[in-house]
Amino acid sequence: MTIQATLIRRRRTGVLVPVRGGRADSRRGGFTLVELMVVAAIIGILAGLAIPNMRTVLLRARATELAGDMEVVRVATQSYNADTHFWPAEAATGAIPPELVSYLPDGYSFNRDGYDLDYENWSLPGGLPGDPGTHTLIGVSVVVTDQTLGNALVELLGNSIIFSVGGTHTVVIDRS
Repeated sequence: MTIQATLIRRRRTGVLVPVRGGRADSRRGGFTLVELMVVAAIIGILAGLAIPNMRTVLLRARATELAGDMEVVRVATQSYNADTHFWPAEAATGAIPPELVSYLPDGYSFNRDGYDLDYENWSLPGGLPGDPGTHTLIGVSVVVTDQTLGNALVELLGNSIIFSVGGTHTVVIDRS
């Protein structure tokens, strides 16, 4: 068996060196199939890790947006009460109580993509169980179409007084 060698002159030093296989340049012209498959596998693994995390981040962002909308209603309600010493009247789900319109940002809507807000003014003539002195509960509710969004909201608002029934989650603003 004979090994064929070719002599080439190095560019920098000018020294002749043997090269096997007939290729004078050690640089390759492309990637092998194995290298491409490894890169594709790595990209697939990273995507498999990133996509569920991205969904979780997007869900938490929506829950934060929802909590922010509830806070806007809470501040408007508290401002109205501070000015008039009364609470706005009850309104239907998705409807802004007329008393709050001037206290909310221009163009504010209780109807959002995936959820509706609801201002609550509950009269409790017999009081609350365990607290008969509470005759009124003021709150803001959200009716979600996606229960995972509602669960993320409840998790986010963990320290708040919150009542949940099905897809409706209510945060108490005031009790008197």
